[in-house]
Amino acid sequence: MSTPRGQGPIDRLTGPVCPHKELIRRLAANRCELCERPGEVEAHHVKSLNELQQAGDASSDWVKMMVARRRKTLVVCGSCHDRIHRRKPSTTRTQ
Repeated sequence: MSTPRGQGPIDRLTGPVCPHKELIRRLAANRCELCERPGEVEAHHVKSLNELQQAGDASSDWVKMMVARRRKTLVVCGSCHDRIHRRKPSTTRTQ
């Protein structure tokens, strides 16, 4: 792989390497990962999964999901994102 000036690494066969490809794919799906509703989504991000588990929110559905997936991001709809930040009781997923 080579790195042209001012750019990230480039794979000679496939072009630019995108380290956040999974997050982009999850955002492009336009589906909340908590309630599974389709529509506009946002990314919730935490600095560290270890801090998240120790913060006392370990029983929240969104914390459990982030820990299980071992991801510091969660793609959620606006209402779920608001609920995360307000720390309201979790609701069950809709089918």
